[in-house]
Amino acid sequence: MARMNVAFADSLLEDFRHLVPARQRSQFIAEAVQARLLQLKQERAAQAAAGAWSEEGRRDPDEEIREIRQEWATRDLPREDTHG
Repeated sequence: MARMNVAFADSLLEDFRHLVPARQRSQFIAEAVQARLLQLKQERAAQAAAGAWSEEGRRDPDEEIREIRQEWATRDLPREDTHG
């Protein structure tokens, strides 16, 4: 575990001290930073994936789904023996 110094605006620090008990402040800050970092990671992943799915060469999704379901319905699947 490491320590670091952080500067807060006076009004933010006042609210923080008023609302969060002294013995819970480190945990509160760690959880808040962890939540924000997760949010940033998700935003960056979404930005990196933007445009990864192209509609080029694709048909109407409803048609594709209908075709896939028809293929499933026509498959010859092994049947369970119910007369055993």
